[in-house]
Amino acid sequence: MNRQVEVFAGAYASGKSETSINRARQFAQNGRQITLVDLDSVEPAYTLRPIAGKLREEGINVITQPDNFGLGEAASYVTPQQINCLNQEGDIIIDVGYGAGGLDILDILTGIKDENNLKIYLVVNTAKFETSTVENIIEYTNFSQGKYKFTGLVSNTHFGSETTKEDVINGYNKLKSASEQLELPIKAIGIDKKLEPDFEKNFDGVEIWVYNRIMPCAFW
Repeated sequence: MNRQVEVFAGAYASGKSETSINRARQFAQNGRQITLVDLDSVEPAYTLRPIAGKLREEGINVITQPDNFGLGEAASYVTPQQINCLNQEGDIIIDVGYGAGGLDILDILTGIKDENNLKIYLVVNTAKFETSTVENIIEYTNFSQGKYKFTGLVSNTHFGSETTKEDVINGYNKLKSASEQLELPIKAIGIDKKLEPDFEKNFDGVEIWVYNRIMPCAFW
């Protein structure tokens, strides 16, 4: 099977890390060899380290900073294992930081220019100010990409435990309008596990990704 390398970016609290985790779970559940890489150097205190053990028990190889990295530093560094993560066999999911510099960290990855099946997705939560309107989504998308261009979008509008089906659909409709202007397809719609009975496997022809949310346990 062809190797897949997927990168997930997004605004602060867009759910990019949650999307990365649950996407990696999809690969593992389908019997694929998968590595999840934490490359969020923007906010190193919010990390995969506390949940890495649980994810490894689910069959996901996790690459993140070591436990002795520190507590909430403003500065950050990357390890040789992170830099050479593309040397891992199988599929790769990469979680990067938010903002204009989030995707820049891809420059340090050995072999990034040789990946023939690299996909970069912007995760959008319209409950957040930066991407709350169609205009804001378009502005944030253009602001965030430089040499690395987005392949598509992921709709992840939510209000935590209070999220309703209507919230998800309203967020998707905003993103759909933006996607048409940006000429970027919507790859998937992310929903919480509790909303799974309210949706089919796809909505409006877009795949539904069901999330078992774990990131609230991940603050270091």
